[in-house]
Amino acid sequence: MSIDVGAAVSAAPAVERSKLRAWLVTVMLVFLALVNWADKAVLGLVAVPLMEDLDIGPGQYGMLASSIYFLFSLSAVGAGFLANRRSVKWLLFAMVALWSICQFSIWLAPTFAIILLSRILLGLGEGPSAGLSFHAAGKWFRDHERNVPIALQNVGSFGGIAVAAPALTWVIGRYDWHWAFFAVGVVGLVWMVIWFFVGKDGPYAGGSKASASSGSVFDGAVRVSYRHLLLSRTFIGAACVGLAAYWALAIVSAWLPAYLRNAQGYSAQSASTIVMAVSLTAIFFLLTQALATQAMMKRGVSTRIARGAMASGSVAIAGLFIITSVAMPAGPAQTVVLCLGFGLGLVTFTTSAVLISEFVPVLQRGAVLGIYVATVTLSGVICPSVFGWIVSSVGADAHGYMVAFLVSGALVLAGGIVGLVLVNPPREATRIAGLLEPATP
Repeated sequence: MSIDVGAAVSAAPAVERSKLRAWLVTVMLVFLALVNWADKAVLGLVAVPLMEDLDIGPGQYGMLASSIYFLFSLSAVGAGFLANRRSVKWLLFAMVALWSICQFSIWLAPTFAIILLSRILLGLGEGPSAGLSFHAAGKWFRDHERNVPIALQNVGSFGGIAVAAPALTWVIGRYDWHWAFFAVGVVGLVWMVIWFFVGKDGPYAGGSKASASSGSVFDGAVRVSYRHLLLSRTFIGAACVGLAAYWALAIVSAWLPAYLRNAQGYSAQSASTIVMAVSLTAIFFLLTQALATQAMMKRGVSTRIARGAMASGSVAIAGLFIITSVAMPAGPAQTVVLCLGFGLGLVTFTTSAVLISEFVPVLQRGAVLGIYVATVTLSGVICPSVFGWIVSSVGADAHGYMVAFLVSGALVLAGGIVGLVLVNPPREATRIAGLLEPATP
């Protein structure tokens, strides 16, 4: 049916967008992503001393690494629907408060049971992070402006790993491994204080004149059945690509430091340097991809190519690099291949969030992004445990890690190929636009 967006929002108050506030909020969301991934990465950085002190093996450590994702998907979906009707500012504030409480719990009582429980609750708080952050940024920028702000949030994610690797390695060496959890807890508290004053919901929230003037019918006060959104070929394709990329990311945060030390013979400092290099590689590709996509779109290139094919192809190529890395000896060449394998495909987290926004009404965007995050982070539940099971079953040595890397590379490659076949945002936007209905209060 045809929608008169102007009529739908004619009674809405006019809202002026402050560019300064838009970018201040974006900067805070970047730092939120940094804190988020520092929280996740800390367990991988303390993996070796933690396993020694608690006298646990790869299988039990894999359970600890996976536990953060036990409630991750559930909370991502729940908070996504809540974000459709509640202020994202306060949802993010409460979320970070829970993060810090969980990290302080591990610092105070670093036992297997407390770590397991705290990581489960940490996942409950971190599940909504990406979806809510992307939604918050989307409220401040129009569709054609969203590539760079959302890319910067992902830069924050990998910046968190890049900063956490050397900084927390120093804390672990200078004090003890459980003090690393105290450090990330304090950083979370600092973010909360600043966000209290800086955070604010943007004007492109549906039902305002700013929304109507954004240039997209999907930014107006309209809705469509979730069935049409979630069963679309593009959403399914983006989810498959995201699942594959998140599998690689789960390896970086949970297993890469242990692999470099136990299978490749690197020192703790050298391993943290390589993890930092992987993160910096991801940051480089995130920024390059965002700028390239924006330039391609200005020249009229379809978002099927500029967003969909670029992200899916990057993930497929990353899978090939991961597979290749196992055939190489430890050294600079293998480090480069590892950086490409675990850094290149992560551009999909920026692209998928933006391309989903192309065909999802803003009033439903928080929920759909939450469902997307919940879906792709299922890899976080499965990967660490499966990786640890493979290593333990084949042999907790270089051969066990080699098999786990081969399986992982094949999965990442397959996800990228599925995305190349299914993802087509313009086609989806045209189809969904014909199904839109005015939103009811």
